[in-house]
Amino acid sequence: MSSTLDPSGTIILPKPTWKIDLPPISAEEWIQAQGFGEWPLPPSEIELNDVKSKFPDLFCTKEEILATFIEGIEIDTEPYDIVEEQINSLEERLSKYSEMLLEQRERKVTPYGISCVPTEFEIGKGKINQEIVNSVKVRKPLQEQESTQGGGRAGIIQYALFPGFDEWELTSLPRQIEAPHILNRVTHGLQFDISWLKVWKKYFLSQGSVALLQDTFWWVLLEKFHPNQKEQDRLYNRIADSYVSLFLNISEKHKDFILKYYPSALAQSLYSTFCNVYTNSLKHFDGDFKTFLCNLTSEWICGSTPPPFSWSKWPLALLEPSNSHKDEEGRKSGLKIQPQESGEEPPMTPMFYQPRAAVESHPAGPGPVFERVQFNLFGRSPLVTHYLNTRNLGKDLLAPKLVSRTQIEKIGPQEPTYRQIIKQAKKVYDNLEEQHERAMKLSDAEARRIHKRYKEEILELSVIQRELFKRKNEVRVLSEKLIDYQNSDLYNQPGTFANIFEPYAELFKEQIEEAKKDLID
Repeated sequence: MSSTLDPSGTIILPKPTWKIDLPPISAEEWIQAQGFGEWPLPPSEIELNDVKSKFPDLFCTKEEILATFIEGIEIDTEPYDIVEEQINSLEERLSKYSEMLLEQRERKVTPYGISCVPTEFEIGKGKINQEIVNSVKVRKPLQEQESTQGGGRAGIIQYALFPGFDEWELTSLPRQIEAPHILNRVTHGLQFDISWLKVWKKYFLSQGSVALLQDTFWWVLLEKFHPNQKEQDRLYNRIADSYVSLFLNISEKHKDFILKYYPSALAQSLYSTFCNVYTNSLKHFDGDFKTFLCNLTSEWICGSTPPPFSWSKWPLALLEPSNSHKDEEGRKSGLKIQPQESGEEPPMTPMFYQPRAAVESHPAGPGPVFERVQFNLFGRSPLVTHYLNTRNLGKDLLAPKLVSRTQIEKIGPQEPTYRQIIKQAKKVYDNLEEQHERAMKLSDAEARRIHKRYKEEILELSVIQRELFKRKNEVRVLSEKLIDYQNSDLYNQPGTFANIFEPYAELFKEQIEEAKKDLID
């Protein structure tokens, strides 16, 4: 090994040329290092022939093994054949009835798992029209069609069951009710300028709105009738996600318009869904239930409660199912149903549906109780706040700006109203007028009877007086009776004076009758 000197005089040694082998770290490397080659070693031909001679049945094909089993073992295959025939028959029946119950169609997979909304309903794609809405339909079996008419347990909310929360797919509405149909029906009853209709449908009939309706429906069902906090929390998480997704897709110039009508429209959609699904439980969907829906949607989206009785302006004829069974159940439960002028349905054209204007009257009792509350102008709706908190983004960078607002704390009694009091006063006045008229008629009849009797008695006295003057002895007897009557205790008692002249009335009866005839003539 030679060395060299660099210009500075430092000795530079050459690099070593040998290589250090590392020890084997696996069995394969050790075998290769020992030079054994392939291991384990394959048997030689002599060893194979020796094994085949000792065990002739060991090296054979699958078919030969099967033939050996069949020849050597007797197996009764008839039960297996019977089971196979039954399975084939069951498969044929299942295929036959599944074609009657289900309709094959392509399922569209989305981030929310929505499969009932066509492409045309997506935000920013296509145009919404009535044909598209009608095309979103699932063929129903005969039993389901009968149940949707209001019969069976399917229409009773006490028997309602939540199928369970699926993280990747929305839970469908019961009884094959389609959410786009409900949303489209609600759109027909909204009262705003028709120029906004296209913008409204673009967002209200979108996938996010469909997801919001379906999950909120199940949340309300669990909250009001079958509480389950765990499932409600999971639904609320997805409701917040759906609302934020919908809100972010709305353009800035349209947000004020959409948010102005969206809470009420969502509440109407929920009410219509409950009425169309549970047609035998309409007594549960009264004014308190509608108030709950209005407060829920408004608080979730806007962060404040709506005016009381805002649902009184809903087009109930469009939202509720129109059939005789529903009307009968509604009457039994005391539900107020708006009658229609004819059997025809209202025109299904937005902005042309004009509900009958209800006559309003102010309550005559004490008014509502107001309260002052603090409202944060820089605050967020509960859904947006929940969405941000679940992603650790809920920290407020802006200082809250609080303002005082007045809202109704407690509503006073709504009845009686001034119109009801006036109506009741008119009714009482009419009753008194009728009683007075009846009393006057009876009084006039009684006066005529008394006047007639007075004339008859005057006539009788005059006849008795004339006939008595003809008989002086009777006059003396009558005078003594009158003097005795005046001095007795019966004087001035009712009816006693007439008893003195009663015998003379019988005595001169014929003369009295003749005098009456002459008076009539």
